Amino acid sequence: MPRKKDLTVKEKWAKAEEPHIVLSEGKRPKIINTWNSLGEQLGNLGVSPQEAFRIIKEKKTKDTTRQNWKMIRFTLFVWERIKEDSRGYLKPKIDTVKAVVNDRRFKDLMYGYYPDLKFNYENEVNLLNRLIAEKIQRPYFTEGYYKYERTNKIIPQKHIDKILVFKK
Repeated sequence: MPRKKDLTVKEKWAKAEEPHIVLSEGKRPKIINTWNSLGEQLGNLGVSPQEAFRIIKEKKTKDTTRQNWKMIRFTLFVWERIKEDSRGYLKPKIDTVKAVVNDRRFKDLMYGYYPDLKFNYENEVNLLNRLIAEKIQRPYFTEGYYKYERTNKIIPQKHIDKILVFKK
């Protein structure tokens, strides 16, 4: 496969806006005043209608989708750690994260929260592992946030501390 040729300075200049025109006339913003022109511009950017709706909803409303999705992932992680604890052996956290992300529930819930995003196993494992390890997330691993799976009983802080050993 031939290597992509780098643009020469002359080719880059030809593609760029001419600075002397911008300086003399000013930069005019692209005015989008119809739904059709909005759709056309989003299409030019490669933004799907679902993705556009999700982004606008997140920015223009007090949408809590990201917070809810984070807590769902944390809950699945805590439940998996409890299963491991009941078997008598806590696996390394990365193995627990891999098991959580590989679970059908995780994929179904991700599609429910973000139908426009493609599931990428490696990326999701990396994101969840980093999120759990962040110090700023530790207040979310306290009593009152989690209930035992299929029950209404709150998981006590002692049990949470036992299954989630954080490095200082």
